[in-house]
Amino acid sequence: MYKNCVFIIESPNKIAKIKELTGSSFVFATGGHFVELVNIEVGKEFNPIFEIKKSTDKKKDKSTHINHMINQCKDKVVYIATDPDREGYGIGYKFYEKIKNLAKTIYRTEFHEITKSGVEKGLNNAVLFSQSNLNLYYSWLGRIVSDQFIGFTLTPYLRKNIKNFEVSASRVQTPALSILVELDKKIQAFEQKSIDEKLSYSIEAIIDALGSQISITLVEEDKRKAFETKELAQNFLNDLKNNLNPLAFLDSIEQKDKEKAPPKPFTTSNLLKDGVRILEMGVKQIQEHAQKLFEAGLITYIRTDSEALSKEYLQEHKAFFEGIYPSVYEYREYRAGKNSQAEAHEAIRINTLTAMKILKKCVRNTILQILMV
Repeated sequence: MYKNCVFIIESPNKIAKIKELTGSSFVFATGGHFVELVNIEVGKEFNPIFEIKKSTDKKKDKSTHINHMINQCKDKVVYIATDPDREGYGIGYKFYEKIKNLAKTIYRTEFHEITKSGVEKGLNNAVLFSQSNLNLYYSWLGRIVSDQFIGFTLTPYLRKNIKNFEVSASRVQTPALSILVELDKKIQAFEQKSIDEKLSYSIEAIIDALGSQISITLVEEDKRKAFETKELAQNFLNDLKNNLNPLAFLDSIEQKDKEKAPPKPFTTSNLLKDGVRILEMGVKQIQEHAQKLFEAGLITYIRTDSEALSKEYLQEHKAFFEGIYPSVYEYREYRAGKNSQAEAHEAIRINTLTAMKILKKCVRNTILQILMV
């Protein structure tokens, strides 16, 4: 069905897998962004001018490769399957502009997982590119134009006035740098304080109750009460002894069962936080490994703020684990989350539930190879 269709993706690492899953011989990768913003026409409603990236370095020059891809789309049905996020849509739209008068029909499709079911779902939900979510493109365009307009305007001014041609300014970089500078000033001011000024004091009592020692901390408005000096803390204790401050009494002890929910599915930010905390890796390293696992079809797309899991996956999850943990397994559904803009997307999860011994046998070498690249 898709044998003669053209598929446009971002990463060359997905080409073989998508060829296998679609049966198409025409799967091409842009290698990420293939155009660059070279000018903004301020007098013409800030019209952005883009050009295909060119370079004397053959590895960086994309013009020949992109032109070949464009020619392959002539009179063909084309599926633009760049990544399912704002950046991916921006890349896809720029390619759509190049082929909209050449190709027979152009669809927008999203692959949230590189598996048979994931690709089938993406193709079944494909829409004509002209009728897809163009707001994602405008969002991408607004970001890149505002980024570079501020950069184009401020950077020359900055370099001229401080006589340093290596500095730059931008929409995000400049305020972020300002925040870092302010924090550094606070750190420096704190470091200049004496040891006594850096310390704070709290009051804690150890009491014997029901055969155990219980620690009780003095709090104020549900927070640990801190005293700026040792003298203030000591004065408070003296007032307690002299009954000038009200005393606390242990009136009763209640025992309650507390339910602790399992950790929520991974969003991008939580994946990075736990990767740093548990694996002790850098953020960039975690991102690279996760991207390779996605490209190998082992996990879902890694850029998401959604905590949702598809009902199809949850049913598979239930069938797999209920037999292993019959007395404790509990079916639980997850939604995208109140702050998510991606109800249609899923959290980051494994693509296939497989017995560990089979997993080790089938993909151990593949995973190691991916992670070692």
